[in-house]
Amino acid sequence: MNQLMRIQIEPHADLGATPRSLYRGERRIDIIEIVDQWYGPGYRYVKVRTYDNSVYILLFDEIRDQWELIMFCAAPAQGWQRKHHDLARSTQSRQ
Repeated sequence: MNQLMRIQIEPHADLGATPRSLYRGERRIDIIEIVDQWYGPGYRYVKVRTYDNSVYILLFDEIRDQWELIMFCAAPAQGWQRKHHDLARSTQSRQ
């Protein structure tokens, strides 16, 4: 069964239905960048990046006037990024 997760969006006051932040449960997540958008008849997909560098793909159903979460990709943990970076540097220095 393909169930989409409905979410609440806070739109920009001066940019119409462009999302400014989204809510997952009670948690507000600020959007810092609209990465991409694509349109179809009666709908719009929006790919956004949030303040913690996570990426969301959202679907706006224009007929029902509702937003749904299509995909979520969490940003890598800072510790993992640092460890990966240090490992890459040590490998390069040996070459």
